[in-house]
Amino acid sequence: MSNARRFLEKLVSAEEASRQIPEMTPQCEHHRLCVGMATFDDFDGVWFTIQAIRLFHPEVADKLSFLIIDNHPEGAAAASLKGLEDWVPFLRYIPFRGYRGTSVRDLVFREANADIVCCVDSHVLIQPGALAALVRWFDEHPASMDLIQGPLLGDRLDGPTASHFDPAWGAAMYGQWALDDRVADPGGEPFEIGMQGLGLFACHRGAWPGINPRFRGFGGEEGYLHEKVRRAGGRVLCHPAVGWAHRFGRPGGAPYHPSWEDRLRNYLIGWSEIGWDTASVEAHFREEFERMGAASNFEAVLEKTAREAASPLSFFDGIFCLNLDRDTARWAQARRRHEQLGIAWQVERFPAVATPENHHRGNAMSFRQMVAEAQRRGYEHVLILEDDAVFIDNTEAVMQAAQTELANLTWDVCFLGACVWAQKFPYLDGSEVLQECGPVTCTHAVAVHRHAYDRILADIPAAGEEFDQWLGEWLACDQYLSRRIADGTFRAIITSPRVATQPFLLGNDDADRELADRYVI
Repeated sequence: MSNARRFLEKLVSAEEASRQIPEMTPQCEHHRLCVGMATFDDFDGVWFTIQAIRLFHPEVADKLSFLIIDNHPEGAAAASLKGLEDWVPFLRYIPFRGYRGTSVRDLVFREANADIVCCVDSHVLIQPGALAALVRWFDEHPASMDLIQGPLLGDRLDGPTASHFDPAWGAAMYGQWALDDRVADPGGEPFEIGMQGLGLFACHRGAWPGINPRFRGFGGEEGYLHEKVRRAGGRVLCHPAVGWAHRFGRPGGAPYHPSWEDRLRNYLIGWSEIGWDTASVEAHFREEFERMGAASNFEAVLEKTAREAASPLSFFDGIFCLNLDRDTARWAQARRRHEQLGIAWQVERFPAVATPENHHRGNAMSFRQMVAEAQRRGYEHVLILEDDAVFIDNTEAVMQAAQTELANLTWDVCFLGACVWAQKFPYLDGSEVLQECGPVTCTHAVAVHRHAYDRILADIPAAGEEFDQWLGEWLACDQYLSRRIADGTFRAIITSPRVATQPFLLGNDDADRELADRYVI
């Protein structure tokens, strides 16, 4: 990267850091159909997609809501995207900066308040009558678990150019455009296909199978998502009446920079999840690197992404790291530790609530926000780290054994580190790395299971006088967890050895002094 490019990116970053992120729109009333899209600095695309629907699909106007997931809410387009809610009826704007990537469209299905959800790229035009055909199809199939797609229309608009993807590799993507003659008749019956490009797809909201929360960046969903639909009892259908046109051209270039590592990692993660052999993934990406004249770089990229995809800490659906906005140096140090562990790609920086008069207050409010965010995203479990957490030398080995056991246990919280106050805990039956945990303190490395989300969110008020009263009674977040473990509300597990600690615990005999020289990550 040139010095000029670095300078410009620093200027942009500084401007974005000072730009206020728009507020999320409150939930809209329930509708039969929601058309949703994730976008990254593409106001023009969003505007034309939504306005074309309003102009050319009047027959569904009374059934329709819109949802925008803004994946760059600190960007220049955010305020204009937010402003659409002022004049487009039943439009909801949601800023999302947790991570970047095409997989954030998973949130379209989780946030939509509708029976049917149609997800489109933010630069797609939909054939007149297509949305009515979708609604009609689901009216006739009220129990459908199917994913409905339609043919891609060519830029000449003289008919379909692709009805599906053939299962073949090309240009670092699984799936190549292909055409079935049955789409020539818009009045024809829907027919089953293996997969299709994801510029437009729809299903009952309750039938959505979800996208792996570990996906990052661009790519990896085609084929993988379609297989998940089938394994959940659905079919993938091409509906000839549901045609769509896609803006592929970007004369000014994409506003984001797709990463080869992200794309390769996504395929390794997704295909491993559904049990597909990843040999063809590796073979194709090796060919692509050779084609680009970068063959000598491939083995290092493969080794890195394979290690990241297989990280035992990535057992957890999400990893949030709490960090105050002003503590940039601590965040840089935390990132280096995360890089050493191979999890920096998954860790999300979570801005801590600043309460300098009482840090326990901000910590508890932040903890609640992180649990609420994990629940909103549908995470099975989330690992919460603090930015000064340091790790033991064999963290990956311990967690490799622990992840297998955790998957088969019923638990509410799992401490990867804590102040145990010299307590000794019994190992779980047959385990050499997990113990039944009693009341402990500190929350520098604690995982929370979805079993505990509702209780935590009900117990800890969001803010205001109720929160003040709660804090007066419970004192701190770690005290709350400790007491809930003691009274049997939560079942807690703790790793042995404790894989994470904090600097001030290393000098305490009743904490982590015994292994202090091993916390080197």
